[in-house]
Amino acid sequence: MGVVRAASGVMVALRSRRLEGLFGARLDAVSHAQIATLRTNAVSESYDLEFKGELYGGNDKAKRDLAGDVAALANTAGGVLLLGVAEDDQARATELPGVALSDAEVLRIRNIVADQVHPLPVFDVEQIEDPDKPGHGILMIAVPRSPSAPHGVLVNQGLRYPRRNGASIIYLTEAEVAAAYQDRFARRQSRHDDLLRYERDLIGRLDVSDQTYVVVTLVPDLSGDFILDTKALRAFQQETRDKDLLVIPRGAYVRHVTVGSRRLMAHGGSEPATAKWIACEFHQSGAGTFAAVAANRTDLARPGQVDENTTVSRIEDEDLVLDIWSGLRLLARHARDRAAAGGTATVRVTITPVNADLPAELRHPRGHANLGGSLGTHQVTEPPQATSVFDIDDLAEDGPGLIAATSVLAAGLIQHFGYPETLQMTTDGVIRTKYWSSQRYGPGVQQWATQANVDMTDDTVD
Repeated sequence: MGVVRAASGVMVALRSRRLEGLFGARLDAVSHAQIATLRTNAVSESYDLEFKGELYGGNDKAKRDLAGDVAALANTAGGVLLLGVAEDDQARATELPGVALSDAEVLRIRNIVADQVHPLPVFDVEQIEDPDKPGHGILMIAVPRSPSAPHGVLVNQGLRYPRRNGASIIYLTEAEVAAAYQDRFARRQSRHDDLLRYERDLIGRLDVSDQTYVVVTLVPDLSGDFILDTKALRAFQQETRDKDLLVIPRGAYVRHVTVGSRRLMAHGGSEPATAKWIACEFHQSGAGTFAAVAANRTDLARPGQVDENTTVSRIEDEDLVLDIWSGLRLLARHARDRAAAGGTATVRVTITPVNADLPAELRHPRGHANLGGSLGTHQVTEPPQATSVFDIDDLAEDGPGLIAATSVLAAGLIQHFGYPETLQMTTDGVIRTKYWSSQRYGPGVQQWATQANVDMTDDTVD
């Protein structure tokens, strides 16, 4: 299913190093003056850049042109359409006549694309106002390369599949359409394989002798990239070493920072090759995996003897939720800010180790004297897991989107224990303060929510 996002003032899904270099800014931060440099530098249209001197018209042909232009970018490498930039006969930017800006026009563009392009691709419409002419400026339609390609355009009750060929558009043949569908399914399987492989790689480095972990893995639907060199490693060391990577700190610090094959790596504990307490791996593609301790089983053992509880992982719901929350934000920021991956990402969460000899049970720390109690109906004897797809920007930014995603994934794990939902937060991005213990995370959660403009409620689920 496609996602059409709000105009002006929000993150743009398209990430392009070429276009960002051309404009001198991220696409969601481009100014009218920066677009004017296209004229000054006589920049030409290309496979990812097209100029239109005016708005798309209202007749059927103009609507098909709009739909075809958006679909062609989504089917190729992504790019931007700039409405209000005129071109010469050599497709070079020559003038900035601008167009009238209005929310009504943005909505019209969205509706036309939604009606005529199938499946609907991700795209953004940004209004870039000319400071000297209020209500006038450039409309930028930004379209990332789509993992759901091919996208067809409705023509005479049928679908045609456009793609960019340099600065022009061509249409896929029947054989090319069939190959494009095969590629779509292959990409989907590849993302699933990557999720499992990256998860397995990090789990293999965890010391699970006395600790149980929540593991979060994120794979962008469209890969990014970054240069992994000494400079990148040093920057990563400054960001992570001796830092607590959780949204609400609890004293689990990174001690070791290094590199692996096409990835940055960091973890806690005393051993340089084995991770305890916390760990992460950030791949050059923008994918990544994060693990944080959810149960320290040695806490349950009595001195001088083996307690039967050391053969059970007692996972508190607040720790589970915080681990997922922290992993989502950290991994999304790596994907977006370091690897320049935009759009959507597939995310998987699990708990490890869990098996017949080491089952896990879900508990909470709240109640009289903070003694807590059980949640759910049974222990689990296999690693629970949950998978979903989210917008990377929603996960990277502190706000309701991050909270909603955390709630969805946490519930996916919690339900394996026979409990129906995430108590600490809702699927519409609201934090339930009653379910954060005041002695541990409550004050920090409320402070974070206030700063992030996230709604809080005292409501309970009863």
